Amino acid sequence: MRNFGVFLSNLRSSAGLSLEELAHLVDSSRSTLSRLENDEVPQPFKGSVRKLIIALAEILCTSKKETQRYLELAGIDRSLLTETEEIQLGFTPNIPIGSPDEAANLERLERIYQQLLQQLETQETELGISSSPPNLKLKIQEYANALQEIQRRLDRIKNKQDSTEPEVLQAVQVHYAEAPEGKLVVGHQYGEELNKDLVTYSLHALASPRANWLMQLADVERFAVDDCIILTNSKNFEGWGPNDIQTTVLGMHLPVPDDLERVRQEKLPAIEKDYFNSSQYRLASYTPSFSDLERLEVTMAPLGFHEYYSLTPFLDEPLLEALDGSKVSIRQKYGNTALTYSSTDRGTSLIPAPISIQCIAITKDEQILLMRRSSSVAFYPNHWSASFEETMNAPGFDRKGNATRSDDADFFAGAIRGLDEEFAIPATAVESIKVLSLNVEYLTLSVDVITLIKLGLTAEEIRQSWLLKAWDRDEASKFTLLSTELAAVVNKLFSRTLWHPTARMRLIQFLFHTYGVDEVAKAIKAKEDALQV
Repeated sequence: MRNFGVFLSNLRSSAGLSLEELAHLVDSSRSTLSRLENDEVPQPFKGSVRKLIIALAEILCTSKKETQRYLELAGIDRSLLTETEEIQLGFTPNIPIGSPDEAANLERLERIYQQLLQQLETQETELGISSSPPNLKLKIQEYANALQEIQRRLDRIKNKQDSTEPEVLQAVQVHYAEAPEGKLVVGHQYGEELNKDLVTYSLHALASPRANWLMQLADVERFAVDDCIILTNSKNFEGWGPNDIQTTVLGMHLPVPDDLERVRQEKLPAIEKDYFNSSQYRLASYTPSFSDLERLEVTMAPLGFHEYYSLTPFLDEPLLEALDGSKVSIRQKYGNTALTYSSTDRGTSLIPAPISIQCIAITKDEQILLMRRSSSVAFYPNHWSASFEETMNAPGFDRKGNATRSDDADFFAGAIRGLDEEFAIPATAVESIKVLSLNVEYLTLSVDVITLIKLGLTAEEIRQSWLLKAWDRDEASKFTLLSTELAAVVNKLFSRTLWHPTARMRLIQFLFHTYGVDEVAKAIKAKEDALQV
């Protein structure tokens, strides 16, 4: 069937791979792949050619629909696939909990996944981890996730389960989408529980139960405040300047697991009717802070609003299937990858989420801007922010088909655009700008870039500019100020406020940057001691 070659060529092009790059990935040659794409290799495929056909599908096919069509055009009967080949092609068998041969079947799958994962990781290392193609990273992360689930089940069977294992998400509050005024809203009155919990004055006990659960799921331990978890931070929170961050932008959208794509297509109609599909960015990889490199290296990929917002409001609904056939949420199955990806780790998060520049702005007269988000925004309406958020723009088109007004080529460009749009503050008013850290926000799994901006304008000048000139002034409904003094910020941190989930993290990182971690810890402890007197 001569259509196979065209289909193979289209898959390769969609993956952004040249013949040479793909040949290296599957241990073949450019000439062999060229012959396959030109239908010069006769079917039925046998022996080493058949093995090559399976290896190509493992890398190139990102959905079961694609895989099934690929096998059909290749003349390969799925019923004749080996168990290893089935797994390579994404057809993972269900092994029910409590079945007689559960342990033996899981141990066999464990060996298969370990072997396949090792093979792909070797290929990734040979290519160079930071330059390996997105399809390869996706497959590596899928294998790693499946292997993790298998090993957890084996641990339970062998009574080695850690008592702190996050078995089900019901251990923490589950958040479903709400639809005030007919539109889906994420985080509607999300922080109300902060006012109900006992106040914790330990710097290392500020993480919410949700953040702790996600860290347990990912088997990592990070500093977290409320629902904001640090991925990596600058040394002592001194900050990275524009010359300290190297940004690479991919020209293609990253693939997602097949079951996520199915959910996305099911939910898309409800999103399309109310929201414009603006072009944004997601994080593909970053160089962690322990690297010997003197700078932070980040790689971004384009992301449409519909691509992630068709999933974000539904992350906690039981829409996916686990290895045992049970229903689990998107967050339960893939949420761990939001904390484990980097250029030296498993790869990109499997759940698409945008990059959000989360800015804390300091005025000339040493005040922190606090803004209450309006009731009309899609994320966290009526919550207090320190100071504003801006999702990164990627090149695209507006509702009229015109090129978008801006492309945020890096984090700093996004922050400066946000200042202009939300406060009508020009770039010339920025005295200094530094990125303090990269973080993950629990509910949306967005990558939050906490950015400190010091302005050469007084608070009153900024207020007037916001009220009278700002293009997007309606994104916020109230403007107030907070002194930058250590005691004032600590007092505000523990006030009863409906905070944006990253607001307190931003305030604390500002304190770390300004006063040092040890002094901040002392100030928080002093507040606790004063209350106990």
